[in-house]
Amino acid sequence: MRKHWFDAAGLVLVILFLAGTLGCSSGPGVIPEMKEVIDNFTDRAKRAAVLNKYGAAGVVPEELTLCDMAKPVISKTEVKEGITYYTLESRVEKCERSPAAVGTVRIFAMGWKDGKIAKFVWGGPKGGKVEY
Repeated sequence: MRKHWFDAAGLVLVILFLAGTLGCSSGPGVIPEMKEVIDNFTDRAKRAAVLNKYGAAGVVPEELTLCDMAKPVISKTEVKEGITYYTLESRVEKCERSPAAVGTVRIFAMGWKDGKIAKFVWGGPKGGKVEY
């Protein structure tokens, strides 16, 4: 009978550990504006329009709209000085201006404040240097 008690207690501890881990690891949620950017990211024209819609003047670089890219994955979310940063990774699918960029994974962060992209930071490609 003691064996069954240990199994049940062990299962309860595992469930509590997982619940605590998942609860503690979730950062700020993804805002609707950022979801709209992600949902329109794979179409170059739609991406340009949504970045223009939410990007503060001069913040989002033109290079982000020059290549066909895969839907980005949010790899990190953090808040610094009142700005929510989403770090994204997206693979370059096609790029006439820079054929060497094709197949690389681009890393960049968008900083949001008051429903606008207030900051943009290139993190570069994963593994190697490729310029647009």
